[in-house]
Amino acid sequence: MSDLNSIPPPKFPTRLLRWFCNDTLIEDVEGDLSELFAERHKKSPAKARLKYFLDVMLLFRPGIIKNFELKNGLINTAMIKNYLKIALRNALRYKGFTMLNLLGLIVGLVSSMLILLWINDEIQVDKFHKNGDRIYQVFRNMKQSGGMVNTTWSIPKPAADLMKQEYPEVEEVAQLSWLIDMEFIKDDERAEEEGYFATPNFLTLFSFEFLEGDVKTALNDLGSIVISRAIAEKQFGSNWKENAIGSAIIIDDGREAIVTGVFEDVGTNSSLQFDWLLPAQYFFNRNEWVDDWGNGSFRIYFTLRDDTDLPAVAERMYDEIITHAAGQSNSGEEYLITHKFQDYYLYSNFENGVVDGGRIDYVKIMTIVAIFILLIACINFMNLATARSGRRSKEIGLRKVMGAYKSSISKQFFIESISLSFVAMMLSIVLVLLLLPLFNQLVDRQLGVDFTQPSTWYFLVGITLGVGFLSGLYPAVLLPTFNIIRSLKGSVKQSSGAAYFRKGLVVFQFSISTLLIVGTAIIYSQLEFVLNKNLGLDKDNLVAIWMGDDFGERLDTYRTEIQKIPEVKAITASSGNPISYGRSTSSVRWEGMSEEGYEINIMLTDEHFIKTMGMEIKNGRDFNEQLTDSTNFLINEVLAELMGFDDPINKDLSFWGIDGKVVGVVKNFHMRNLHESIAPLVISCIAPSRTNIALVRIQGEANKALESIAQVNQELDPDEEFNYEFVDQVYAESYQSEMTVSSLVKIFAGISILISCLGLFGLSAFTAEQRSKEIGVRKVHGASVRQLVLLLSKDYSLLMVFAFLVAIPFGYYFGNSWLEGFEFRTNLDPFLFLMAGLSTFVIGAITVSFKSYQAARVNPVKTLKDE
Repeated sequence: MSDLNSIPPPKFPTRLLRWFCNDTLIEDVEGDLSELFAERHKKSPAKARLKYFLDVMLLFRPGIIKNFELKNGLINTAMIKNYLKIALRNALRYKGFTMLNLLGLIVGLVSSMLILLWINDEIQVDKFHKNGDRIYQVFRNMKQSGGMVNTTWSIPKPAADLMKQEYPEVEEVAQLSWLIDMEFIKDDERAEEEGYFATPNFLTLFSFEFLEGDVKTALNDLGSIVISRAIAEKQFGSNWKENAIGSAIIIDDGREAIVTGVFEDVGTNSSLQFDWLLPAQYFFNRNEWVDDWGNGSFRIYFTLRDDTDLPAVAERMYDEIITHAAGQSNSGEEYLITHKFQDYYLYSNFENGVVDGGRIDYVKIMTIVAIFILLIACINFMNLATARSGRRSKEIGLRKVMGAYKSSISKQFFIESISLSFVAMMLSIVLVLLLLPLFNQLVDRQLGVDFTQPSTWYFLVGITLGVGFLSGLYPAVLLPTFNIIRSLKGSVKQSSGAAYFRKGLVVFQFSISTLLIVGTAIIYSQLEFVLNKNLGLDKDNLVAIWMGDDFGERLDTYRTEIQKIPEVKAITASSGNPISYGRSTSSVRWEGMSEEGYEINIMLTDEHFIKTMGMEIKNGRDFNEQLTDSTNFLINEVLAELMGFDDPINKDLSFWGIDGKVVGVVKNFHMRNLHESIAPLVISCIAPSRTNIALVRIQGEANKALESIAQVNQELDPDEEFNYEFVDQVYAESYQSEMTVSSLVKIFAGISILISCLGLFGLSAFTAEQRSKEIGVRKVHGASVRQLVLLLSKDYSLLMVFAFLVAIPFGYYFGNSWLEGFEFRTNLDPFLFLMAGLSTFVIGAITVSFKSYQAARVNPVKTLKDE
């Protein structure tokens, strides 16, 4: 126990626990929580503190909390009823004020709840696996040019074999291929389905729900296949449970696979999306290259018998590739590292071999947005309540005369604000349920509210109490301090401090709104930059058509037929989509090269590739059909610089044991999205038979071109499905996360402005009411409506200008931090900040001017008749 006690838990939740916990239970409860905290602290101090706080909060329930004796009988059932009755009367008496408060709170609550549902869904991805916190994934760090390091999950297969045989700490190892499209054939119908080659223990390592078959043996037989419920229904109909297991399915190349298992469709809470699994050994038997330490192949996942062994295992694994691939032609400077599988979805970005954020950055952004929107809604309540406090001064004075304590009056305002928060929450829940289908379309998820989970109710109650407490905090502190005599006379004047505080809250609101608009503008500007940037090739009107394995052998015939189509401008072949490419090797060698190997991309093409792609040759020449270029290579500018020659043309170069010469240098083009730097590249037409994608440049009507191309494909290969994609769409989809966050921030920035303007509308109405006699006198003395509008709007306009000045440095800092995640990025244009501030100012000014105009139009006789 001495070791455990040496790590004290956080003080605040401990004090909170001692305050509410029953005295007879506190010793045992606190002791158990302290021990649990100490155990968690060994793995992650930050998570241990967070979980300790959550555990304390979850203990705040009947049976645990003590019976509080209410001091001096200040609050009892009758008093609470009275407070609620007064709150209802005030709400009905000042309907406009109540509606503004309710509307602001409802909009804030609905917005924040939708955001938090999305956040919760994001952080729950991959958390459903039974052993999820014990599953680790192996990654490979590969040295690139300029000292950069590229990280990939493509690991040499021998590494998995070694872990099984020589790592006693490792409990289980599973391997998984890249995502593969496979044809499923039923009668005359063909359908492309995505899945993986997997080792048998993939199904036991992970916890995907198995519906039929034996999960332990389903992938043992080389002729077996495991399918999802969706495929089972397509292949065997509604009675698939009776017919699927043991039946044959015709796949891809016409071979039969026997169904040995059916799993439940993989939901969106999994980062691994698939509809079928085939035995990895079938792939290994047909591809001998996987047994080479110099070749990356499948992903590797593993669990340990004891997680405390991870540092030792990781240290030993680190240099296994260098040790076993030493002396091979394809060896390079490569190292193995481990990463917890559950963390990979949120922390998937690697910077020079080290984890550097990922989707967690967008989770953090949206968390801040949700908090800001809630704060803005609460500030509205506080501002409007304090601004209209004079109307309740007599009520407060009377309560004090009758013996009410300040604490009692404070509790009254807290109860009122919590009651309003409760009503807003009930209405918000209804609105959230109504808006969820539209929100799901926006974020492409299936979000829902599970009212059967206690955590849902803890959350709703916590938000209700939190918003109610925060909204009523300032009124509950300010109003009880009113002087009794002044209160009864109705002549209470708020202190300058209260006025400055209220103005400060307005500045805070509009600073946040301006900041969100700045963020939206920066994200939009960067997306426009990446989607319209010159990538070094022409991605527009370019169609990538996935062909069969024998495509290279019939390439010339296919090209001849395709070029007969009037809508086809050019055609070439490639070993992959040129702007979504990752095929690489460490076997590239050139004369004078140092002993260190580099990971270099290899793209297999034909002689028409450069022209069809619209690329630019910077030095040397392009491939030429009239010359023997089968052993000549093109390289990009990055590789040319890495080689170190003043002129790399005609220099010897080799890869995969094939010798050739460099005949040209192509201008750099982006092979991945703009988050990453441009990698070194060799382009070869040495083996067009190994290409599997036709890249067709179309002109004119796209649909007509696709129909004609599909007809040619059907005639030449009737068994192959026409599977294509537009290259520019694939590129745009690589920024789907940014697009989703951009849409969310754009919507909620607008909502924050709306909430702020609701409060500003209420405050301007209050100001106009307070200054109604002044307005009347000024009108009698000849003041015009325009002059009065400017007079009433001036103060709030200055506040909005000040809010803009406050938001600028924060917007610059956060915008610049986000842009650093892109290797290629737009500049922070001052015009973006100016437009954001101007937008906020104009919207706010219109809101204030509208109410000011109404006040200025009032007949002075009405406002001065009492004088």
